[in-house]
Amino acid sequence: MAKIINFPNSPKSETQKQAEALELQKWKIENTLNVAMMSDLWEHYQITKEDIECLEQFGEVMKLQPIAAARLISRLANQNKQLANCMELQFADDPWS
Repeated sequence: MAKIINFPNSPKSETQKQAEALELQKWKIENTLNVAMMSDLWEHYQITKEDIECLEQFGEVMKLQPIAAARLISRLANQNKQLANCMELQFADDPWS
C-alpha cells in the first residue's frame, strides 16, 4: 500500500484521507480477485461493478498472479460476450437498424 507522508503535528487533509481510502479499496479488490481466481470455483465468481472500476483505474499496477490474471481475462470476456448477446437481442426487432 502506498504511504502518504504527513508532517508531524499536522492533520491529514481530506485529499490524503480520500487517497488512503482509495488505496485501501484497491488493495482489498486486488486480494479478493487473487483469492477468487485462484480457487477451484473461479468460474462462478461474479465480477462486481467495483471490481471493474478498480481494474479500469489501477489495472496496470495491480499485482495479480499469472493464473489469476488469465482467469480474470476469461471471466471478463465471458461477461462482455453475454452483454453483446443481450444488446443484439434488444435491437433484433428494431426496424431502423
